[in-house]
Amino acid sequence: MQKPFTHLVAAATMAFALAGCAGSYRAIRPESITSYQSTSGKGGPIDFSYRYGALLTHGPNKKYVKKERKRGYQLVAVQVKNNTTAELNFSRDLELSFGDRPVQPVGSLQASEDLKQGVAIYLLYLPLNFRVVSTVSNNGGVVQDNSVFIPTGPFIAAGNMIGAGTANKNMRNELARYDLTNKVIRPGETVYGLLPLRETNVAPLKLTLRNSAAIAPVTVPSATPATPAPAGSN
Repeated sequence: MQKPFTHLVAAATMAFALAGCAGSYRAIRPESITSYQSTSGKGGPIDFSYRYGALLTHGPNKKYVKKERKRGYQLVAVQVKNNTTAELNFSRDLELSFGDRPVQPVGSLQASEDLKQGVAIYLLYLPLNFRVVSTVSNNGGVVQDNSVFIPTGPFIAAGNMIGAGTANKNMRNELARYDLTNKVIRPGETVYGLLPLRETNVAPLKLTLRNSAAIAPVTVPSATPATPAPAGSN
């Protein structure tokens, strides 16, 4: 009588579970955000709006949110409009305040390095291989052992490393794309950015001109009232 025994189902289940450990990256796309918090009234030299929790905009980004909290970051999506008649350099002409004090955003390269998820750590899955046991017995005695060794560890490790590396690259590229360091904003132009702040808490943000007296806001000339015609004229 044959009594085959196998752990194939258990092995496959474990492999699929482990293969999902690497976190993906969902793009933020700050220009698509509709729930910005405005801090300036219309008509001033700068229109500035922001939103905390940018990593949660279009998806969980769990690995990166965890890194954000661990490394003491706040990734903020912002919208900036230049209402003046001059070009403004974000780093030179504008000052960002966090609550009642100035704050300097971290550069995109440094921020992406601090927030990236680990890749090499998935090498720990290399020894995680499985053996599918299949034996044929006759009256309690093993007649033939057909066990097969399946090297699942390298595939699990490689899959997670590729996934983590790709997600890190996507995150790094988006932070670079929306880095406002030395960004020149033309008159009337609206730009969007991602500001990595080394802050563990949240506070109201404000963006002001460093020298507000030097740059005048755009003004619309008032209409000249019509001169009434002399009495008796046709």
